[in-house]
Amino acid sequence: MTYNNSKKMNKIASYFLLFFGLMMLGGLWGCKTDSPKKPNPPSTNLAEARLELARNMANGLIIPAYEQLSQRANELEVAVGAFTRNPDAASLLAAREGLKAAWLQWQSAAMYLFGPAENVVLRQSLATYPANEEKIEQNIASGSYILGSLDNQAAVGFPALDYLLNGLGDEAQVLAAYTTDSLADGRRTYLQDLSAEISAKVNASLQGWLAAGDNYVAEFTDPSAGGTDLGSALGLLVNSIDLHFQRFVRDGKVAIPAGIRSAGVPRPKTIEARYGGYAVELLRASLQAYHRLFLGIDANGLDGMGLYDYLLLLEAEQLANDMKNQYESLQAAAEQLGDSMEEEIDQHPERLEALFVDMQKIVVWIKSDMASVMGITLTNQDNDGD
Repeated sequence: MTYNNSKKMNKIASYFLLFFGLMMLGGLWGCKTDSPKKPNPPSTNLAEARLELARNMANGLIIPAYEQLSQRANELEVAVGAFTRNPDAASLLAAREGLKAAWLQWQSAAMYLFGPAENVVLRQSLATYPANEEKIEQNIASGSYILGSLDNQAAVGFPALDYLLNGLGDEAQVLAAYTTDSLADGRRTYLQDLSAEISAKVNASLQGWLAAGDNYVAEFTDPSAGGTDLGSALGLLVNSIDLHFQRFVRDGKVAIPAGIRSAGVPRPKTIEARYGGYAVELLRASLQAYHRLFLGIDANGLDGMGLYDYLLLLEAEQLANDMKNQYESLQAAAEQLGDSMEEEIDQHPERLEALFVDMQKIVVWIKSDMASVMGITLTNQDNDGD
């Protein structure tokens, strides 16, 4: 009997301890739940970040790109003038080098085709290729032409100069075309007119941006342009780089000449700088320019606000790093190409196909992911599986 009572007392004590323990744990949990949370970090002023991005793009990348392009275009005009006055091997080489230098510099400005550059239809005036050689010869023969007309878009700019300086045969044949040929006078005049037109268009674009000119830089960096609508600085920038990368880098420089856009049938006549033979160098320069733009690295090598930094502020770190790494991979892949695009198409088409696939990743990230995260509406819509 005494044993049973003791047993009951022990059970009651055990239940009491268990209940007390549960109450203590409940109290601890309650304390955890009710304890004040750490304050969130202050929210980023995205409007100010967008303005900082616009200022760095305008003053650090766009204006310097056009300043350097203007310098190269003016040097090209001088070199062409010297060649037309005295066509010989030395002056021909200088004109060819001037063309290549200007064309390479164009790669750093070509993606900014809005505002002043759009007003003077700069891309169509400088970089419509392949050149219409028949139209060029007709213009030379007639001596009557309007270079800025729609009818002459494929008879002007860098591609037309490429044909006239590099595409008329070997060095002796080129020199003969400007000295002893029956159309030598007309050919020299046309060459001068082309180089002058390039300089005029580029200089007009530059003056449009400069504060001392039409001051588009003030409009682009004004707080009223700090939104995400189509007319905002960010909206203009993202739409422009989207269009240029798809149509003129991915397709124009790789997919079309390699036959990726024509059921596997190569189209070597559509190679950029076909006669000069430096299409691969132009491709590399373009990819490098895109990488610098994305990171916000200015003309002096200083790392400012870029699209990468803005994506980080939007907490899209994975996308930002994926794109950064992909731009680096694209540059590495382009460095693995040989110097001749024609030989790459003929002998190593698989390398161009792989490059196209890698470029397509950037297209998708710009069009789908980046535009969505940034709240940008894209006006360029193609239907090739992007």
